[in-house]
Parts: sequence; structure tokens; C-alpha cells
Amino acid sequence: MTDLPRRRDAAAAIAVEAAALAARLRAEGGGVASLKGAQDFITEADGATERFIRDRLARDFPGEAILGEEMGGAADGTGPLWVLDPIDGTSNFARGGDRWCVSIGLVMGGRAVAGAIARHAPGEVFAAAEGHGATLNGAPIRAAPTTDIGRAIIECGWSLRVPIARFHRMSEAVMAAGAGLRTGGSGALGLVEAAAGRLDAYLELHINSWDAAAAIAIAREAGCWTNGFDSGDWLASGNPVGVGAPALGARLAALLEA
Repeated sequence: MTDLPRRRDAAAAIAVEAAALAARLRAEGGGVASLKGAQDFITEADGATERFIRDRLARDFPGEAILGEEMGGAADGTGPLWVLDPIDGTSNFARGGDRWCVSIGLVMGGRAVAGAIARHAPGEVFAAAEGHGATLNGAPIRAAPTTDIGRAIIECGWSLRVPIARFHRMSEAVMAAGAGLRTGGSGALGLVEAAAGRLDAYLELHINSWDAAAAIAIAREAGCWTNGFDSGDWLASGNPVGVGAPALGARLAALLEA
């Protein structure tokens, strides 16, 4: 698709506005969380922010399909398909923290090809379009050049959709390899921080499409090793995800299978 940069820029602008809206709604009392499931939080701001994003996408790209965390939608990926998470890191958001973001990805032919992720505080926008590189606030980003896993910092996301024993095995394998272990409560941010070289890798045994569609496009354009997250039935069912320093790819793939 020749207009991917335009779509990337539109997603970035919408994500920035949506993040500002979510922050304002939280300040006005819309950040009180309830549970959709075990450790699966939602706030009034989630729904309002998703509606805002959907309205803006419908205005700018009329008739195109949208899949969102809170309101569902099409998941066949024949495209173009916008895949969004209005607030990734809702547990952090609901507690007044800043480790949350808005994620808007674009899928074509079942593959994530562009997207943007915006943080309100600090003000950061990660963005990419296939074939056009990845940026943070307009400046190019690249995966870390790390070659020694014993010097790596790896974030491991966790999900109750897989047995907790598997998360324990992966975490233990990461530490046994000599890497530093982190977890931050936002898969989208962990993925793009690996893309920017702030982390050497991000691994999670299961993540949903809306959490990672934008981030996987950004990570690939930043030169990361990726595990092929956007394959199979990923849009409807999610997948394991791994991104990181390209020289560590084989070791990271093995850690996902630990």
C-alpha cells in the first residue's frame, strides 16, 4: 500500500489526542477500575477513548474495518484493518501511574504493516510504516546492538491465559542465562522500548492482537528480531510474542519455548 506513511501519521495524531483525552478523563474521575476478568481491568476512560479513536478513524478512513479491545469488531485481516487498544496498561493507568499508552495498528493481508503508540507523560510517540523505518518523536530508532545475553535486560510480560508455571519457567530461564529481568505492566510499551533499544528484548507467552499490532510493526522497522507474532489466527486469538536485539534472536526464541 503506497499510502502507509500517511496512515502512520494519521494513527500517530489520533493516538496523541486519545492519550490526552484518557489523561483528562482520569483526572476527572474516569480512571476508577473494575474487573472484566482476573487481573483484567477496565475503566470508563477505556470505553470513551476507544469511541473517540473509532470516530476519528471512521472520519479519516471511511468504511474501513476496526478491531478494538473494548468493542470488538472484524478480525479477518483481509484489510485494511485498524487494530487498537485505547489504554494498554490499564492497571497502571487506574492507579495514577504513567506506564500506559494508546496503541493503533494497521493490518493488511493479515500482517501488521504500520502503527503508532502514544504516551501522554512523558510525551512520546513511537511510529512506523513498513519500508519507512521506525521513529520516536520523529527521530529514528533501532534495536539494541547487544550480542551477549548475559548483559541483556529482558522484560517478560505475563498472562493468566497460560499456566503460571510456564511464566515461571521462562522467567527462570531468562535469569539463568544471566539477563536482567523486568516487568512493567504494559506489553505495548515493553515491545516498543525493545524497538528503541531501551530494553534488549520483550517476551510474553500470550498477548492479544490489539496489544501488539502496532508494536510489532514498529519493532520490525527498528531492525528487531521478531518471532512472527502476526501469523496464524493472531487477530482473533493472539499469540506468543518476542522482539529484541537481532543478535540475540536464537536465544530469545529458545526462551519463549522454555
